[in-house]
Amino acid sequence: MIPLITIAKAQQFKQVSNSINIAKFNETVLQAQMTELYPLLGEKLYFDLMSNIGNYTELLTGNTYTYQGITYTNVGLEAVIAHYWYAYHSFYGDQIDTAFGLREKLNNDVSKQVDTSMKKIMFELNCRYAYNLWLNVERYLVRTKNPLYICNTIQKNRNFRLSKIG
Repeated sequence: MIPLITIAKAQQFKQVSNSINIAKFNETVLQAQMTELYPLLGEKLYFDLMSNIGNYTELLTGNTYTYQGITYTNVGLEAVIAHYWYAYHSFYGDQIDTAFGLREKLNNDVSKQVDTSMKKIMFELNCRYAYNLWLNVERYLVRTKNPLYICNTIQKNRNFRLSKIG
């Protein structure tokens, strides 16, 4: 599996240090992709996207499109992933696995660690924002009738009835 965004792409959406650990960045992107993006896209579209990234440029980077005579903007999955990644990064980014177990990176200079409750708030806000961006991308997928996404939407069951027994 490959990360769908790079550090440079994440920096287009969020203020991110140039000195971020690349391995940790990729790990967190993959975690966000599998935890957040995979269930939203559905299995068919997610794995087709991973196998054929070149076929999904507009879905990834965003574009404008016309639907019923109105021009809309698709923000793109890269924006969604960047915000989900930032949520995970803000909450888990300072934890490093060492020979002595999981450790939190501490800075002995003037700076101070962000409080865990603040990390949780940042995580929740970034996840909420990412999900709102996702709703924009989802409308693009529905309006452009992406066959792999429409196959994964839930259809209403019109034959199910409840009745009281006894």
